[in-house]
Amino acid sequence: MSFKNNLIVSLRHLKADKTNTFISVFGLILGLGIVAVILVYVLNEYGYNSSFANNDRIYRVLNYSKNDNNTWANTPFVIGETAKERFAEVTDYAHQYNIGNIDVKKNSEFIPEPDVICTESSFFSMFGVDILQGSLDDFDDTEGQILLSKKMAEKYFGTEDPLGRTLTLRYNGKESDMEVAAVFRDIPQNSSIKATLVTSIDYGMKHLADNITTNGDTPDEASFREAWQGVYFTNYLLLKNGTDIDALETKIKEAGKEYSTDNYPISLSLQALNDIYFGSEKIVDNNRKEQGNLSMLFVLLFIGILILLTASINYLNLASAKAMTQVKTFAVRKVCGAQRKTIIGQMIFESTLITLIALPFAVIAAWLALPYLSDMLGKDYAIEMSGQTATSFSILALITLATGILSGSIVSFRASRFGLVNVLKGNKVESGNKQYARKAMVVFQITIFIALISTMMLVQKQVRYAFNKDMGFAKEGLIRVPLGDHNLDLFKEEIAKNPNVLSASGTLWMPPSDNKMYMSIPKVSNRTESVKVNGLFVDYGFAETMGMKIIMGADFDKQKNNNGVLVNESAIETLGLTDVLGEKTAFGTVVGVVSDFNMFSIHEAITPMIIGLNPGMSQNIAIRLRTENLPETIKFLENTWKRTGGTSTFTFDFTNDILREMYESDIRFSKMIGLLAVIAICIASLGLFGLSLLMGKQRIKEIGVRKVNGAKVSEILSMLNKDFVIWVTIAFVLATPIAWFAMNKWLENFAYKTSLSWWIFALSGLMALGIALLTVSWQSWRAATRNPVEALRYE
Repeated sequence: MSFKNNLIVSLRHLKADKTNTFISVFGLILGLGIVAVILVYVLNEYGYNSSFANNDRIYRVLNYSKNDNNTWANTPFVIGETAKERFAEVTDYAHQYNIGNIDVKKNSEFIPEPDVICTESSFFSMFGVDILQGSLDDFDDTEGQILLSKKMAEKYFGTEDPLGRTLTLRYNGKESDMEVAAVFRDIPQNSSIKATLVTSIDYGMKHLADNITTNGDTPDEASFREAWQGVYFTNYLLLKNGTDIDALETKIKEAGKEYSTDNYPISLSLQALNDIYFGSEKIVDNNRKEQGNLSMLFVLLFIGILILLTASINYLNLASAKAMTQVKTFAVRKVCGAQRKTIIGQMIFESTLITLIALPFAVIAAWLALPYLSDMLGKDYAIEMSGQTATSFSILALITLATGILSGSIVSFRASRFGLVNVLKGNKVESGNKQYARKAMVVFQITIFIALISTMMLVQKQVRYAFNKDMGFAKEGLIRVPLGDHNLDLFKEEIAKNPNVLSASGTLWMPPSDNKMYMSIPKVSNRTESVKVNGLFVDYGFAETMGMKIIMGADFDKQKNNNGVLVNESAIETLGLTDVLGEKTAFGTVVGVVSDFNMFSIHEAITPMIIGLNPGMSQNIAIRLRTENLPETIKFLENTWKRTGGTSTFTFDFTNDILREMYESDIRFSKMIGLLAVIAICIASLGLFGLSLLMGKQRIKEIGVRKVNGAKVSEILSMLNKDFVIWVTIAFVLATPIAWFAMNKWLENFAYKTSLSWWIFALSGLMALGIALLTVSWQSWRAATRNPVEALRYE
């Protein structure tokens, strides 16, 4: 048959059975749409840092610290220059210093900007970041210049020329006027280096000198440039093509050993730029802690494929069931001279046409849904013309064609194999008990959504557990206020006048926090042995404000305990304390013991911790409030903040807000699994509905005969629904161990976890059974209550 004839016949078939056509097309739209979104996400994730020129030749220098058993992304500033001077393989280098949040003045308002870095002009040539306006000729040698991304230039200057204009930056109350020297191309968001504003490395040196805390004198800028013991900067090296990385890494490691001391051992290594995003899980101080999650990526990709398979199975089941009602048509066409390959070709054409009809609608659905799904995934991806988008569409088109051709081939070979004589004699060509393939495919669909429902409920249960777990301190009424440049003592004194403020205390970081201070100190019971602990510096009344339980001794107090350290329970054994109170650690005498508390997320076990008294290191204020009249109390705090001086904006977070941010990736994973479970259920339900419709048509005469012989409607319903109950039961048996294994593996990411309850699986199975019966019962009822005369009038 010609293309035109195939098209006419296919359209005629699709029009003749609108219900099945709609079910097939809509299911494929959902399946292909999800695949389109996941492809955009996966390719963008895998494309991290690919936008940078020389991305395959840029390496980051790492340093392993034996003192705290951590690998750091920050290394001594001098390494870049040393590597270029000593090793011929290194053609260029660039330093990066992350300032993080800084306020930028627009009109009379200061706007916080999170993506501010300090570097040299070599960064732009090395990474291939284009300069759109201005020049970098004097950037390294001229003080007070700033570079803006195109987006930032438009944000602060609109359509006006930003070159030569002044931007005012503010950090910790200090304002600096910066002249705009150039505008650079926006760095794609799927990049490990986030930079919308760039200042010189000299500005970074001054920022570091103002903010570093030491036990002695504050180091000057010259010491930052020359010292091998200061690890504050990220060093990137550009290597020659064909460089032996292992050999160069050995040379760099040896160079580091030359400058190592007993107190500051240096063990350098190299990390490829392309490995930073997915390979920095165990590296401290990674760029803004942005790390890829390969496991989540593979899970989403796998689930996307399963959903597409579910949609394809719908078509296979419906098309094969429909084909069994059309075998006489095929037989007549054979009698009229049609060859088997012609019939097969026409059916493959029809199947491919259905998938191609679904494709543009799937792309539109993906385009509309991507902003919401991107927000759910914590990204800002969009379908726009780019190399990665073109690749996504190409892969999606190939998947679409493959789905159509494969599905059509399977159906056509099954439908065209029946004997011509048996078909024309009216013999039954397919026994209901022999439809193993169709049953297996339905069971596969139901297995998928039972497993997804179980996983969704477990993830949500673990997230609830994380929020409700006893953290070792009282979460109710506890807020965190970033101190900024405010006077801690004055603010505490003023807010204490309000009876709704129960207590307040400064702290370097308020639990729970992602920030860590690693320390290696001598063990009290054996000074020759070093032990690793976490550290925290706090203000007076910290334990009381946090609601921690004091097991021994007392909290820091100006009148009684105005020096020394607190330790948690875990630190007693680690430090080798025996009498505990009064024993001297490297950071002071133990004056109290607090119960173990979760300083970090429940992904990590509670670690030994020393809490030192140093109000001057406070970066946050922990405030305990009465839970009554909270809005009024918060308003009072804000007004007091404005009255007590300082330029930092008043912001606050309740403990649950901090936890929500901390478990953001787990919450997103829960939402994404839930969404995919709903889509899988919708696709499977569509398939079950269509299959029950076709099965009702195939058994219409059987139902008529049974009713004539006295069968009740309930008996007919039981007969029609029995298969679906059996399929759900088999799917439940298959899905339970799969989901149990997957959830056990996921829970291994948590040091503290919820129980894997049996009711999760039972409820998932009952939900699957309920959804299946609700889906097919209406059609079964129609078939069971139909007048038997209509089915038997032509017999």
